[in-house]
Amino acid sequence: MGRGVSYLNNAETVIYFTVDGMGQDENGEFNDDICNMDYEDFESNLKYSIKAKLKSYEISDKWDNRETKILLENGLCIIGLSEYCGCYSLSVACRGEDYEAFALNHAKNIRNTLEKCLEEVGGRVMYKQGTFSNGESVFKYKETKGVV
Repeated sequence: MGRGVSYLNNAETVIYFTVDGMGQDENGEFNDDICNMDYEDFESNLKYSIKAKLKSYEISDKWDNRETKILLENGLCIIGLSEYCGCYSLSVACRGEDYEAFALNHAKNIRNTLEKCLEEVGGRVMYKQGTFSNGESVFKYKETKGVV
């Protein structure tokens, strides 16, 4: 699987994932309107799943750059979501320099919690294996218990 997807500027943690069945109607055919509704539902469910586990975060509706939407933020970090051709990234970047060492540690330590939240709302986590010289990346799905 090779694709490129954006993430927050200066991100300390980047989690890549896909979402199976996004935009498919009852016959398995792709539908733009269903895709938009599915994406809005997915984004909302993800925000509230993360907020339930990481209570210091507040819901946001800002943009970091042209392609990454900031979903949640607190005094230490921001969490952003980006998508390109069905490949998604959830990224965490530190804010400001007041608590830089603490924020860096926090951004790295919430990775497992974010992966669990993604899996709860239908995301399938991938690990980046490398990037070709043409900029295309190669990913491998995270092994999950009970999945062959």
